[in-house]
Amino acid sequence: LTLCHFALHSLDLLGVLDDEDLMEQLEIRKDEIVDWIYSLQVLSSSPSADDDDDDENKKKTSNENEEHGLGGFKGGSFLGGPHQVLSTEKVTADICTESDGSRYKCLPYQGFEYDHCHVAMTYTALCSLAALGDDLSRFDRSGAIQSLKKLQLDDGSFQCIHFGSENDMRFLFCACAISHMLNDWSGVDVDKAVDFIRSCRSYDGAISLLPGQEGHGGSTFCAISALTLMGKDEEVLAEDGWRDELIRWCVSRQLGGMQGRPNKVEDTCYSYWIGGTLRLLGCDNLLDQETLTSFVLSCQTDMGGFSKVLGVYPDLLHSFYSMAWLSSSSSQGLNDLHCALGMRLASTNVFEQYK
Repeated sequence: LTLCHFALHSLDLLGVLDDEDLMEQLEIRKDEIVDWIYSLQVLSSSPSADDDDDDENKKKTSNENEEHGLGGFKGGSFLGGPHQVLSTEKVTADICTESDGSRYKCLPYQGFEYDHCHVAMTYTALCSLAALGDDLSRFDRSGAIQSLKKLQLDDGSFQCIHFGSENDMRFLFCACAISHMLNDWSGVDVDKAVDFIRSCRSYDGAISLLPGQEGHGGSTFCAISALTLMGKDEEVLAEDGWRDELIRWCVSRQLGGMQGRPNKVEDTCYSYWIGGTLRLLGCDNLLDQETLTSFVLSCQTDMGGFSKVLGVYPDLLHSFYSMAWLSSSSSQGLNDLHCALGMRLASTNVFEQYK
């Protein structure tokens, strides 16, 4: 789902998803991608009455979903799907045939103990469905919000899954982005989240993934974006000269391109992570944008896409974040970006239904 996210939003910034003729030429079928994304949804309630499951199985599924706090999306179809129904029956395989004549064994989904949603996948699913023009009518909004409540820890940070996992600034950002898009902050203790961000302030004004760690461009963006979405950025950054320290740290990361932290090489993705941070702070004019844009464009490859540094293979992540920076900073003919959410601005219109 993450790879799908980067690919779709790159296409969205390029305007491809608006061009029906080009979509047909590239054989990109929005409805099929939408259906695949929804097949990864972990529902917070049992299947509908139209399903073939008996009442006892439905009750069991509902109780397990409630116990596990399910509601959101998982990362890929390799985890099974589309319905979260646990079964102890013997597995049998059907033979499935593709349009090209190829055949493979298709195992029915059984479910398992650790089949659950992931907060980053819920974020990417929402962004991707919006980019595809889906109306979100199949999205379990209440389940996703309830899920956030179980992911936030006592220190204000968020873990990514309900059964115990790493917790850091990335997942706090995802929780805030989901809450903003759905216009429902009942799943986030905002005061605790803000306190966690404060605790990750580094000595140089940057922000780390966890308290006591080194400040980093990615975690700094996640924190500033989260504060922006919560409407707490001005209040928090006014404390003890933090805003000025942070701006100085961000501007100092420019070598030509942007480095993620001191003594590291420049890398295209930090054009967005740190350039985007300065954009949210209203200070991206302090960068040498012409030189930064030149570095990013130099990392395009003969295969298409962008690489992290000059002379290496391209990948989806660096291609998207390179275009995200170019969208927000220059006139490269790309669609406008919603900097805090990391997606095309026009694609966020679907979330207006929740206001």
